[in-house]
Amino acid sequence: MIFPHTASRRIVLHPASGTDQAGFAQIFVRTGVESVRPAVRAARGTMRAHAAFHVSTTATNERLGFAGLHALDPAGHVRCAVYLDPQRARLGVGSEAILLMINYAFATLNVERVIGQTTEASFTSFGITGGDREIGALHDHMYFRGRLWDLHNFEIERPKWEEYIDRNTTGVLPPPLSWRAAPPRPLEVS
Repeated sequence: MIFPHTASRRIVLHPASGTDQAGFAQIFVRTGVESVRPAVRAARGTMRAHAAFHVSTTATNERLGFAGLHALDPAGHVRCAVYLDPQRARLGVGSEAILLMINYAFATLNVERVIGQTTEASFTSFGITGGDREIGALHDHMYFRGRLWDLHNFEIERPKWEEYIDRNTTGVLPPPLSWRAAPPRPLEVS
């Protein structure tokens, strides 16, 4: 059994609300990472958020960006999204946010697969290396920062996540916490 942790050594996930939409839009504008195509309407319910968080530092509570889970489908798949302000986020906090969100998805939702998409521009922030397995890429799919970028697709299934957290996430949670033990206190809403 895994538990939904919302804090790592360096970051905390605080619940977001509808009043945070302006801040979320500003992160999109500052990063330039989101390709907005207004002519294409999302299928009904695909963008419904199943979890939405502010990502902040544990030390100063400075807001770094947003993270969320959306597009839960009947097959048991959900999409994970993390948007961090590159001027504020330190190297590696993106990977901690991704780990917390994937774990949150498996601990709180009845899902078998978590899916994420990104471009090479975010690989360093999220800790993606050549050894990470992608499930495909859409060539020249997004235009931002003055050029076309490939959109890389990644996924992890529940059994692989359960194995992964036992072997590869040492040091993400503050000691003595474990992914397999309940956090000592509920998340404080700010």
